[in-house]
Amino acid sequence: MPQPHLARTHRELSDFLKSRRARLSPEDVGLPNGTRRRAPGLRREEVASLAGVGLTWYTWFEQGRDIRVSPDFLENVSRALRLNGAERQHLYVLIGRDTAPAPTPTRKISPALQRVLDDFARFPAYIRTARLDPIAWNKHADKLFGFARRQPAERNFLRLVFLDAEFRDRMPNWSADAPAVVAKFRADYAKSRGDQAMEALAQEMEQRSQEFRQLWRRHDVMASGEGIKTIHVKGKGNMLFEHTSFAVNGEPDLNLLVYAPLGSSVARSR
Repeated sequence: MPQPHLARTHRELSDFLKSRRARLSPEDVGLPNGTRRRAPGLRREEVASLAGVGLTWYTWFEQGRDIRVSPDFLENVSRALRLNGAERQHLYVLIGRDTAPAPTPTRKISPALQRVLDDFARFPAYIRTARLDPIAWNKHADKLFGFARRQPAERNFLRLVFLDAEFRDRMPNWSADAPAVVAKFRADYAKSRGDQAMEALAQEMEQRSQEFRQLWRRHDVMASGEGIKTIHVKGKGNMLFEHTSFAVNGEPDLNLLVYAPLGSSVARSR
């Protein structure tokens, strides 16, 4: 006979996960709305796909069944459901783990460096870490890449390029651009031995994306530098941008990237 307190905890876990799923719309996570839905929120299969976990295992977890789940599973589900810090901690308490692992510390830049970004009045510009996490940007970069409307973990360029369908639609040359992103990450990854956050990101991407896994195992490397990218801009079509990067003085793992518009890709190809 099940113990009353365990049954209550399993029920609370189930109700909590269902409520977090119900509050999200497909548009919130970059998915098409599709056919008419019988209930509000995301479907279980959508959460499982976003988290990179099996549908059956996620279904059992949401039903409050007595199954064992790994820390990676919990973190992926937390990210897919966009849990905030308190909600993430609550999830760990409900499954009998008193504390959740500490999230990756959030980097901040100086006010002076933010003013430099904002002073790029004409060009999109942002600052990213060696993990490819954008940590500061100006309004033009936000309009181009949609950083502000995403959760901090979702802004990571590996997750954007390989896991975010809406962001992928902004990349007409995805098949050429995606390998370059992986190759640049590989170069910084090699310089960051012992960095647990880098290790965790690489392992996560291998688990969640077959395309990333195939490119990662090629061991290609590329230095950050100059180049030309085609980006689909809403209302303007495909546009060419010449981009370049600059090291941030005193912060060896930070780069400032600036994108200078060159016009439409159609016009340039004639």
